[in-house]
Amino acid sequence: MSSPPTVSFMPLSTTAIITVYNETQWIRAAVDSLLNQSDRDLEILIIDDGSDDGTGEILDSYTDPRVRVIHADRMGRAAALGMAVREARGDFVANLDADDVAYPDRIADQVAFLQSHPDHAWVGGGEDRQDSQRDEHYVRLYPETDADIRRMSAKCIPYCHSAIMFRRSLLDEGINYDPKQPYLIDFEFFLRVAAKHKVANLPHAVVMRRAHGKSFFQRSFKVSDQNRELSRLCRIARRQFGLPLWMEAYPAVRTIYPMIPNVVKAPIRRLMGLRETAGG
Repeated sequence: MSSPPTVSFMPLSTTAIITVYNETQWIRAAVDSLLNQSDRDLEILIIDDGSDDGTGEILDSYTDPRVRVIHADRMGRAAALGMAVREARGDFVANLDADDVAYPDRIADQVAFLQSHPDHAWVGGGEDRQDSQRDEHYVRLYPETDADIRRMSAKCIPYCHSAIMFRRSLLDEGINYDPKQPYLIDFEFFLRVAAKHKVANLPHAVVMRRAHGKSFFQRSFKVSDQNRELSRLCRIARRQFGLPLWMEAYPAVRTIYPMIPNVVKAPIRRLMGLRETAGG
């Protein structure tokens, strides 16, 4: 019996991953934004996590060879993200949420950073945030240096998950998304990356991010539960990064943050070090 032929692939710089469940309204804009990147050395890997609303049909309509779609049974976001990383063929993995849009130079800028900073395993960037829940539109920038990002980790999430790129070689160290993590999947993953490697953010927005109550995530998990988990992870960050004991105050306040009026939240975010300016 003859052996099956060996399938080989050309080395790729980057795999951009999207995990999607029932997102017919936005998925085409997300995929198109990756197809229109200035860096075309790119695989676009989409895990269709059991969609039953026509999302799969939209994905199958793409004929560009850079697009690879895996239709899976419903497994949940964390497991889908882990699958995407394992299936990625690029040296770098860039996440984009299914309802967001990547700006044209996003991939090129982040690849250039990681290639010129071999001691860094992760780079994020700012977001042009359109928040229909709070009726806000602003550009949010995150701390740029490893030390400042670690310090912010005790206060809040110091990056935009839809704007991150990391080295796929993290898999060789056993670092990937945890399929058992119900929410704040990315922050738990980030803390394990930052425990071993330097991290950074670019000084400009690289994605347009939509925050809305229609997403599956927002409809499925209570805000109070999310904030309790965020408080727990911020405490882990404070201890893991050897930050001062008084910074335990930030996770403690996090549990009451949802009850604070929206008009007060923006000044609080500025006090924590997030830079926000009005969007266009």
